[in-house]
Amino acid sequence: MSDTMHVSGTAQPTTPQQLHHPRNPGDALPPPSRTLVPREWVHRPLLDDVLVTSWQRVDDAHFSLTAEWPHDHGYFTTPHGRHHPILTGETIRQAGLLICHTELGVPVGHHFILGDLVYTMDPEHLAVGDRPTSLTIDVTCSKLRMRAGTLVSGRFDMTIRKAGRIVATGHSNVTVTSPGVYHRIRGDRLTARRCLGPLLPPVAPHLTGSATEHDVLLSPTDRPDRWVLRVAPGHAAVVNPANDHIPGMVLLDAAQQAARARTAPGGFVPYAVGTEFRRYAEHGVACVIEARRVPSALPGSTTVQVTGTQQDEPVFVTTLTALDARD
Repeated sequence: MSDTMHVSGTAQPTTPQQLHHPRNPGDALPPPSRTLVPREWVHRPLLDDVLVTSWQRVDDAHFSLTAEWPHDHGYFTTPHGRHHPILTGETIRQAGLLICHTELGVPVGHHFILGDLVYTMDPEHLAVGDRPTSLTIDVTCSKLRMRAGTLVSGRFDMTIRKAGRIVATGHSNVTVTSPGVYHRIRGDRLTARRCLGPLLPPVAPHLTGSATEHDVLLSPTDRPDRWVLRVAPGHAAVVNPANDHIPGMVLLDAAQQAARARTAPGGFVPYAVGTEFRRYAEHGVACVIEARRVPSALPGSTTVQVTGTQQDEPVFVTTLTALDARD
Protein backbone atom coordinates (compact mmCIF):
# COMPACT_ATOMS: atom_id res chain seq x y z
CA MET A 1 0.00 0.00 0.00
CA SER A 2 2.72 2.42 0.73
CA ASP A 3 6.24 3.57 0.24
CA THR A 4 6.83 6.61 2.37
CA MET A 5 10.65 6.30 2.14
CA HIS A 6 10.72 8.86 4.97
CA VAL A 7 13.83 10.97 5.40
CA SER A 8 14.02 13.11 8.48
CA GLY A 9 15.25 16.63 8.13
CA THR A 10 14.26 20.24 7.88
CA ALA A 11 15.81 21.17 4.53
CA GLN A 12 13.28 22.74 2.22
CA PRO A 13 13.38 23.57 -1.50
CA THR A 14 14.10 27.18 -2.35
CA THR A 15 11.38 29.20 -4.01
CA PRO A 16 10.20 27.92 -7.41
CA GLN A 17 11.60 31.03 -9.11
CA GLN A 18 15.07 30.00 -7.96
CA LEU A 19 14.65 26.35 -8.84
CA HIS A 20 13.68 26.52 -12.48
CA HIS A 21 13.16 28.75 -15.46
CA PRO A 22 10.10 28.30 -17.69
CA ARG A 23 11.02 26.79 -21.02
CA ASN A 24 9.49 26.13 -24.37
CA PRO A 25 8.82 22.46 -25.20
CA GLY A 26 11.46 22.53 -27.95
CA ASP A 27 14.24 23.92 -25.75
CA ALA A 28 17.09 21.62 -24.79
CA LEU A 29 17.57 20.72 -21.14
CA PRO A 30 20.70 22.02 -19.41
CA PRO A 31 23.53 19.58 -18.65
CA PRO A 32 22.68 17.38 -15.64
CA SER A 33 23.95 18.60 -12.29
CA ARG A 34 23.71 16.35 -9.26
CA THR A 35 24.16 19.34 -6.97
CA LEU A 36 20.60 20.37 -7.89
CA VAL A 37 19.06 17.21 -6.43
CA PRO A 38 19.75 16.62 -2.74
CA ARG A 39 19.10 13.05 -1.64
CA GLU A 40 16.37 14.27 0.75
CA TRP A 41 14.22 15.29 -2.22
CA VAL A 42 14.19 11.76 -3.64
CA HIS A 43 14.21 10.00 -0.24
CA ARG A 44 17.49 8.17 -0.66
CA PRO A 45 19.99 7.78 2.22
CA LEU A 46 23.00 7.64 -0.16
CA LEU A 47 23.87 10.24 -2.76
CA ASP A 48 25.17 7.49 -5.08
CA ASP A 49 21.60 6.14 -5.32
CA VAL A 50 20.15 9.44 -6.60
CA LEU A 51 19.17 8.82 -10.23
CA VAL A 52 17.43 12.08 -11.21
CA THR A 53 19.91 14.83 -12.08
CA SER A 54 17.90 17.93 -13.08
CA TRP A 55 14.37 19.17 -13.73
CA GLN A 56 12.48 22.02 -15.38
CA ARG A 57 8.85 23.10 -15.49
CA VAL A 58 7.17 23.16 -18.91
CA ASP A 59 3.80 24.31 -17.56
CA ASP A 60 1.64 23.65 -14.50
CA ALA A 61 1.08 20.00 -15.42
CA HIS A 62 4.21 19.07 -17.39
CA PHE A 63 7.86 18.79 -16.40
CA SER A 64 11.09 17.69 -18.08
CA LEU A 65 13.79 15.91 -16.12
CA THR A 66 17.13 14.27 -16.75
CA ALA A 67 18.44 11.13 -15.07
CA GLU A 68 21.41 8.79 -15.13
CA TRP A 69 21.50 5.04 -14.75
CA PRO A 70 24.89 4.03 -13.30
CA HIS A 71 27.04 1.53 -15.15
CA ASP A 72 29.04 0.31 -12.16
CA HIS A 73 26.61 0.48 -9.21
CA GLY A 74 26.94 -2.32 -6.67
CA TYR A 75 23.21 -3.07 -6.74
CA PHE A 76 21.58 -1.42 -9.74
CA THR A 77 23.59 -3.48 -12.23
CA THR A 78 23.37 -7.26 -12.52
CA PRO A 79 25.94 -9.99 -13.16
CA HIS A 80 24.42 -10.42 -16.63
CA GLY A 81 25.60 -7.02 -17.87
CA ARG A 82 22.15 -5.43 -17.69
CA HIS A 83 20.72 -2.54 -15.76
CA HIS A 84 18.66 -3.84 -12.87
CA PRO A 85 14.96 -3.97 -13.88
CA ILE A 86 14.12 -2.11 -10.67
CA LEU A 87 15.77 1.01 -12.11
CA THR A 88 12.75 2.03 -14.15
CA GLY A 89 10.45 1.86 -11.16
CA GLU A 90 12.95 3.65 -8.95
CA THR A 91 13.41 6.38 -11.57
CA ILE A 92 9.65 6.96 -11.74
CA ARG A 93 9.48 7.06 -7.94
CA GLN A 94 12.33 9.56 -7.62
CA ALA A 95 11.01 11.80 -10.41
CA GLY A 96 7.61 12.00 -8.75
CA LEU A 97 9.07 12.77 -5.33
CA LEU A 98 11.32 15.48 -6.75
CA ILE A 99 8.44 17.24 -8.48
CA CYS A 100 6.30 17.01 -5.34
CA HIS A 101 8.96 18.63 -3.17
CA THR A 102 10.19 21.27 -5.61
CA GLU A 103 7.07 22.17 -7.59
CA LEU A 104 3.96 21.00 -5.72
CA GLY A 105 4.60 22.41 -2.26
CA VAL A 106 5.31 19.21 -0.31
CA PRO A 107 7.78 19.85 2.55
CA VAL A 108 10.53 17.36 3.31
CA GLY A 109 9.29 15.28 6.22
CA HIS A 110 5.83 14.64 4.76
CA HIS A 111 4.99 11.05 3.90
CA PHE A 112 4.09 9.50 0.56
CA ILE A 113 1.67 6.59 0.28
CA LEU A 114 2.25 4.81 -3.02
CA GLY A 115 -0.96 3.34 -4.39
CA ASP A 116 0.45 1.73 -7.51
CA LEU A 117 3.49 1.68 -9.75
CA VAL A 118 3.10 0.51 -13.36
CA TYR A 119 5.68 0.57 -16.14
CA THR A 120 6.68 -0.99 -19.44
CA MET A 121 10.29 -1.20 -20.67
CA ASP A 122 12.22 -2.01 -23.83
CA PRO A 123 14.51 -4.88 -22.70
CA GLU A 124 16.94 -4.18 -25.53
CA HIS A 125 17.93 -0.96 -23.78
CA LEU A 126 18.76 -2.53 -20.41
CA ALA A 127 22.30 -3.40 -21.49
CA VAL A 128 25.00 -1.66 -19.45
CA GLY A 129 27.65 0.29 -21.37
CA ASP A 130 31.03 1.56 -20.27
CA ARG A 131 29.58 4.81 -18.94
CA PRO A 132 26.35 5.95 -17.23
CA THR A 133 23.19 5.91 -19.34
CA SER A 134 21.81 9.42 -19.83
CA LEU A 135 18.02 9.74 -19.92
CA THR A 136 15.32 12.37 -20.29
CA ILE A 137 11.93 12.07 -18.59
CA ASP A 138 8.70 13.79 -19.64
CA VAL A 139 6.22 13.96 -16.78
CA THR A 140 2.50 14.72 -16.98
CA CYS A 141 0.66 15.37 -13.71
CA SER A 142 -3.08 14.73 -13.47
CA LYS A 143 -5.83 14.26 -10.88
CA LEU A 144 -3.98 16.72 -8.65
CA ARG A 145 -5.65 17.53 -5.35
CA MET A 146 -4.12 20.48 -3.54
CA ARG A 147 -4.78 21.86 -0.07
CA ALA A 148 -3.33 25.21 1.00
CA GLY A 149 -0.79 25.05 -1.81
CA THR A 150 0.40 21.52 -0.98
CA LEU A 151 -0.26 18.35 -2.95
CA VAL A 152 -2.66 15.91 -1.30
CA SER A 153 -2.80 13.30 -4.07
CA GLY A 154 -2.11 12.91 -7.77
CA ARG A 155 -1.05 10.77 -10.69
CA PHE A 156 2.28 11.03 -12.52
CA ASP A 157 2.61 9.64 -16.06
CA MET A 158 6.16 9.42 -17.40
CA THR A 159 7.96 8.74 -20.66
CA ILE A 160 11.66 7.89 -20.35
CA ARG A 161 13.91 8.36 -23.37
CA LYS A 162 17.49 7.45 -24.20
CA ALA A 163 19.03 9.44 -27.06
CA GLY A 164 15.51 10.50 -28.09
CA ARG A 165 14.11 6.96 -28.24
CA ILE A 166 11.43 5.81 -25.80
CA VAL A 167 12.85 3.11 -23.50
CA ALA A 168 10.11 3.05 -20.86
CA THR A 169 6.72 4.47 -19.95
CA GLY A 170 4.86 4.27 -16.68
CA HIS A 171 2.82 5.93 -13.98
CA SER A 172 2.30 6.08 -10.25
CA ASN A 173 -0.51 7.28 -8.00
CA VAL A 174 0.45 8.82 -4.67
CA THR A 175 -1.18 10.28 -1.59
CA VAL A 176 0.70 12.71 0.66
CA THR A 177 0.17 13.01 4.41
CA SER A 178 1.52 15.45 6.96
CA PRO A 179 3.58 14.15 9.90
CA GLY A 180 0.58 14.63 12.20
CA VAL A 181 -1.80 12.61 10.02
CA TYR A 182 0.84 9.94 9.48
CA HIS A 183 1.34 9.68 13.23
CA ARG A 184 -2.37 9.00 13.70
CA ILE A 185 -2.36 6.40 10.90
CA ARG A 186 0.66 4.51 12.22
CA GLY A 187 0.05 4.85 15.94
CA ASP A 188 2.45 2.76 18.02
CA ARG A 189 4.08 1.39 14.86
CA LEU A 190 5.56 4.80 14.11
CA THR A 191 8.73 3.92 16.02
CA ALA A 192 9.06 0.41 14.57
CA ARG A 193 12.44 -0.37 13.02
CA ARG A 194 13.85 -3.43 11.30
CA CYS A 195 14.99 -6.09 13.77
CA LEU A 196 18.63 -7.05 13.29
CA GLY A 197 18.16 -10.64 14.49
CA PRO A 198 19.44 -13.76 12.71
CA LEU A 199 19.14 -13.45 8.94
CA LEU A 200 17.16 -16.10 7.11
CA PRO A 201 19.11 -18.22 4.60
CA PRO A 202 18.96 -16.99 0.98
CA VAL A 203 17.80 -18.59 -2.22
CA ALA A 204 20.78 -19.24 -4.50
CA PRO A 205 21.68 -15.87 -6.10
CA HIS A 206 21.67 -17.25 -9.65
CA LEU A 207 17.97 -18.12 -9.25
CA THR A 208 17.00 -14.53 -8.38
CA GLY A 209 19.41 -12.79 -10.75
CA SER A 210 21.31 -11.29 -7.81
CA ALA A 211 25.00 -10.47 -7.77
CA THR A 212 25.58 -11.76 -4.24
CA GLU A 213 23.72 -13.47 -1.39
CA HIS A 214 23.58 -10.04 0.28
CA ASP A 215 21.21 -8.86 -2.49
CA VAL A 216 18.85 -11.85 -2.31
CA LEU A 217 15.47 -10.89 -0.82
CA LEU A 218 13.98 -14.40 -0.69
CA SER A 219 14.44 -17.24 1.77
CA PRO A 220 13.26 -20.73 0.67
CA THR A 221 10.34 -22.66 2.16
CA ASP A 222 9.11 -26.22 1.59
CA ARG A 223 7.37 -25.06 -1.62
CA PRO A 224 9.11 -24.01 -4.85
CA ASP A 225 6.62 -21.18 -5.43
CA ARG A 226 6.72 -19.69 -1.92
CA TRP A 227 9.39 -17.76 -0.02
CA VAL A 228 9.82 -15.56 3.05
CA LEU A 229 11.13 -12.03 2.61
CA ARG A 230 14.67 -11.47 3.90
CA VAL A 231 16.64 -8.23 3.89
CA ALA A 232 20.35 -8.23 4.72
CA PRO A 233 21.51 -5.68 7.33
CA GLY A 234 23.08 -2.57 5.89
CA HIS A 235 21.47 -2.99 2.48
CA ALA A 236 21.16 0.76 1.91
CA ALA A 237 20.33 0.40 -1.78
CA VAL A 238 16.86 -0.92 -0.95
CA VAL A 239 16.40 -0.01 2.73
CA ASN A 240 16.08 3.35 4.43
CA PRO A 241 16.87 2.92 8.15
CA ALA A 242 14.44 5.73 9.03
CA ASN A 243 11.43 3.76 7.72
CA ASP A 244 8.90 2.41 10.18
CA HIS A 245 7.84 -0.25 7.66
CA ILE A 246 9.33 -2.21 4.76
CA PRO A 247 9.64 0.14 1.74
CA GLY A 248 7.51 -0.54 -1.32
CA MET A 249 10.58 -0.72 -3.58
CA VAL A 250 11.88 -3.65 -1.50
CA LEU A 251 8.60 -5.46 -2.14
CA LEU A 252 8.76 -4.67 -5.85
CA ASP A 253 12.30 -6.02 -6.09
CA ALA A 254 11.32 -9.14 -4.13
CA ALA A 255 8.51 -9.69 -6.63
CA GLN A 256 10.94 -9.52 -9.54
CA GLN A 257 13.27 -11.96 -7.80
CA ALA A 258 10.35 -14.32 -7.15
CA ALA A 259 9.31 -14.22 -10.80
CA ARG A 260 12.84 -15.11 -11.88
CA ALA A 261 13.08 -17.92 -9.33
CA ARG A 262 9.68 -19.30 -10.37
CA THR A 263 10.67 -19.43 -14.05
CA ALA A 264 14.33 -20.48 -13.59
CA PRO A 265 16.46 -21.33 -15.47
CA GLY A 266 14.77 -19.31 -18.20
CA GLY A 267 16.43 -15.94 -17.46
CA PHE A 268 13.14 -14.06 -16.90
CA VAL A 269 13.64 -10.35 -17.77
CA PRO A 270 10.35 -8.46 -17.36
CA TYR A 271 9.37 -5.79 -19.83
CA ALA A 272 6.06 -4.96 -18.10
CA VAL A 273 5.58 -4.59 -14.34
CA GLY A 274 2.46 -3.52 -12.49
CA THR A 275 2.18 -3.35 -8.68
CA GLU A 276 -0.72 -2.49 -6.42
CA PHE A 277 0.15 -1.78 -2.80
CA ARG A 278 -2.64 -2.85 -0.44
CA ARG A 279 -1.25 -2.07 3.03
CA TYR A 280 1.95 -1.40 4.94
CA ALA A 281 4.47 -4.23 5.15
CA GLU A 282 5.40 -4.28 8.80
CA HIS A 283 8.75 -4.95 10.41
CA GLY A 284 8.96 -8.01 12.64
CA VAL A 285 6.21 -9.94 10.82
CA ALA A 286 6.99 -12.64 8.28
CA CYS A 287 6.14 -11.49 4.75
CA VAL A 288 5.27 -14.49 2.60
CA ILE A 289 5.98 -14.14 -1.12
CA GLU A 290 4.20 -16.43 -3.62
CA ALA A 291 4.55 -16.57 -7.41
CA ARG A 292 2.39 -18.32 -9.97
CA ARG A 293 2.23 -18.32 -13.75
CA VAL A 294 -0.92 -16.77 -15.19
CA PRO A 295 -2.17 -16.52 -18.79
CA SER A 296 -0.31 -13.93 -20.82
CA ALA A 297 -2.14 -11.58 -23.17
CA LEU A 298 0.77 -11.46 -25.60
CA PRO A 299 1.83 -14.56 -27.57
CA GLY A 300 5.44 -15.53 -27.01
CA SER A 301 5.54 -14.13 -23.49
CA THR A 302 5.31 -15.39 -19.91
CA THR A 303 3.37 -13.66 -17.15
CA VAL A 304 3.92 -14.25 -13.44
CA GLN A 305 1.76 -12.88 -10.65
CA VAL A 306 3.49 -12.38 -7.30
CA THR A 307 1.67 -11.71 -4.05
CA GLY A 308 2.93 -10.70 -0.63
CA THR A 309 1.01 -11.37 2.58
CA GLN A 310 1.53 -10.85 6.28
CA GLN A 311 -0.58 -12.84 8.74
CA ASP A 312 -2.76 -13.87 5.77
CA GLU A 313 -3.53 -10.22 4.93
CA PRO A 314 -2.62 -8.99 1.41
CA VAL A 315 0.25 -6.49 1.25
CA PHE A 316 0.89 -6.18 -2.49
CA VAL A 317 0.22 -7.79 -5.86
CA THR A 318 2.70 -7.54 -8.74
CA THR A 319 2.17 -8.79 -12.28
CA LEU A 320 5.27 -9.19 -14.45
CA THR A 321 5.52 -10.15 -18.12
CA ALA A 322 8.67 -11.17 -20.03
CA LEU A 323 9.25 -12.15 -23.63
CA ASP A 324 10.06 -15.82 -24.08
CA ALA A 325 13.57 -16.71 -25.18
CA ARG A 326 13.87 -17.16 -28.93
CA ASP A 327 15.25 -20.43 -30.29
